[in-house]
Amino acid sequence: MKKVSIAVFLIILIAFVYFRVIPILNQTVPYTYDQGRDFLKATEIIRDKHLPFIGPTTGIQGVFHGAWWYYFVLIPYLLFSGWPQGFYFGLFFFNLLANLWFFWFLKKNFSLAAAFFFLGIVSVSTFFIKTAFYASNNTLAPLFILTFIYSLYHLFDKKKWQYLFLAGLSLGFVFETEMAFGLFIIPAFLIVFLLFKDLRHLLKSLKNICAFFAGMLIPIGPRLLFELKNNFLQTRSFLAHLSSPENIHPLLFRAVAEERFRSFWQYWSGLFYRENLILALLFLLALSGLILLKNKAAFPKKNTSLFVLILTLIIFVFSLLYKNSFFWSYYLDGIQYLFLFLMTAGFYLIEKNKKISLFAYLLLTVVIGTNIFALIKDVSGKKNVSLVGLRADNKIVSYFVENTKHQYFCLKIYTPPVIPYTYMYLLSYYADRQKILYPKGDFYNNQCYYLIDKDEYQFRVDKWRDENIPKNSKLNKTVKFENGSRIELWVKN
Repeated sequence: MKKVSIAVFLIILIAFVYFRVIPILNQTVPYTYDQGRDFLKATEIIRDKHLPFIGPTTGIQGVFHGAWWYYFVLIPYLLFSGWPQGFYFGLFFFNLLANLWFFWFLKKNFSLAAAFFFLGIVSVSTFFIKTAFYASNNTLAPLFILTFIYSLYHLFDKKKWQYLFLAGLSLGFVFETEMAFGLFIIPAFLIVFLLFKDLRHLLKSLKNICAFFAGMLIPIGPRLLFELKNNFLQTRSFLAHLSSPENIHPLLFRAVAEERFRSFWQYWSGLFYRENLILALLFLLALSGLILLKNKAAFPKKNTSLFVLILTLIIFVFSLLYKNSFFWSYYLDGIQYLFLFLMTAGFYLIEKNKKISLFAYLLLTVVIGTNIFALIKDVSGKKNVSLVGLRADNKIVSYFVENTKHQYFCLKIYTPPVIPYTYMYLLSYYADRQKILYPKGDFYNNQCYYLIDKDEYQFRVDKWRDENIPKNSKLNKTVKFENGSRIELWVKN
């Protein structure tokens, strides 16, 4: 059995690494406005030694995520000397360590089979693969849900203030890395906490209360300092957003409920390989194990599962109170780990029931089989690497590295949404390593390159051309790329 366990672990680990590292090596990882902006921010922090107290923008004007994402980005920036792919490798390694740590936690406190079940789903999950290399602040929130579940389990088991501190710390980081999810889960946590007699008992101690809020204060601290310095700018902006009818287009309750059901189903189906409908329906049965809570399951397992189940239901109810549509699909990124923990707990309870334990091993066989199938299908499939994401922008910038011969040149860039942070970071990266001189914004030697990304709204491109290309110039050369971008060299008469 030990050899079988090692083989299963290696299969799952290989799948986990393969589906995350190959896109990084191929440079097909997402590289957008946000990534370019955040990578430039890391450069700015190092260069100017200016520590920010707020992070990237949210969907609400004047309200920001926490600054911790920028500090996280600094780690791979320093380790890989600003190498663009280094950011993605840094996120991948952090993701790998977090999931292996939780695998160890499940093996120790549940069972090896439950740990394999958990990691096997994560390894080929559509959602978890994406979050392992999508370099954005919201991808950190799910990982702090793991530390939250860990703290919750030990809170029921040992009832020590340290785990209240860790719970507060985890929830604070969830709020700072994806503010929308934090706004849902923190009040939901407080409500569910009060429903459990054994947890309410902890509130009799001032030390316990202070430990929880001290934990939350650490991640939220920089935001509070920013608020104090700026006359509570974000707080006022957020309240204005809630009260302003101009910014909110309320839906009927039925429409809200239908949209939330669709959203939560997408969260659920995203747990599985290529969002496979059959797998999504099949593994709903694993949740049925939770009805066996009355069995002789260990106390912390029983109560942690029940806590997470009620917490998830309350989050759904809270989502119905928001009458506007969810603008971004990732507002609740992290809830997937709550779903997966419930499913893993259900699997464990089925496994421990001798009458139906065979069904648990059938589910585990499906998980392992999916890993093997996914690996074989992807490795054997002969396919060309698409010119997308970082690969596309890097190839375009490489054109200037190869053709400007370390001389100054003029470059004007059009890319939706207007500010070309992506190209700005790559140009600065090559310039810092003396492979290129950073371009000027005005015609140099009577010529200028125009880099124009594809835009489905051609009128915006036409308007930009009219405003930026001098009338007394003519097109000298055009280079087209597979992704629809083009480089044009214009020369003044």
